[in-house]
Amino acid sequence: MRRGLIGVVAACACAFALAGCALGGASKEDFAADVREARDRVDSALASVTRAQSLEDLFDRMDDASRAVDAAADDLDDAGAPEDLQDEADELVDAFHQLSTDLEATADTIREPAFADVLPGTRGLSFESWTKANRVLGELREQGIDVQPLARH
Repeated sequence: MRRGLIGVVAACACAFALAGCALGGASKEDFAADVREARDRVDSALASVTRAQSLEDLFDRMDDASRAVDAAADDLDDAGAPEDLQDEADELVDAFHQLSTDLEATADTIREPAFADVLPGTRGLSFESWTKANRVLGELREQGIDVQPLARH
């Protein structure tokens, strides 16, 4: 009797484990919502940088944007992706993390007194990581994920 009960329990455990494996990562709909939320958070963080009223405000906003972009990347990574979109999800997370790093490094660099004369003539900043993120967002659109590119601010 005891041996039979152990067999039934073991069979149920295997069935539940296999069912969990069959479900895989997030659904495509959930993943699409997670991508849109991350994209919107990143875009909002970048837009806030353009509203700086002084150099110190610019540095603070770049630091804040860096943290916000990094958090959006972490949350997207934690949410998971469907197996067939995992490569794109990983690329987007990497691009957002790099964008966060680029924002922080740029803020640190332009805080240096040697750059004081260069900054007033600067019309904008451009990051390869922003371009990469938009490339991945485009790939996701081609695969049926309804998400807009990051805007130029």
